[in-house]
Amino acid sequence: MDQTTKDTIYFCLDFVKNNYSAQSQNVQCRNWIKMAMDLVSKSDLPTSDFIVANLKEADDYFSGVNGNATSNTLFEKIEMVKTLLTS
Repeated sequence: MDQTTKDTIYFCLDFVKNNYSAQSQNVQCRNWIKMAMDLVSKSDLPTSDFIVANLKEADDYFSGVNGNATSNTLFEKIEMVKTLLTS
């Protein structure tokens, strides 16, 4: 994965992390998560399926599909993805 793609994914994740609590940004957070999932799924990373699954769980927080998810769940997923992208 090239650095530009990684930077775009980091931007997406940072936007979500910084705006998750603003109800008005809910849809935009989901859009950035979707973009990150698309970029990761098109990459050659061996962990891409795992990363996409974690991003899906983050999206489930916003969609309400996972009623047990909290903001801590969201932060954990974002930080895990960031860690996997740096390794």
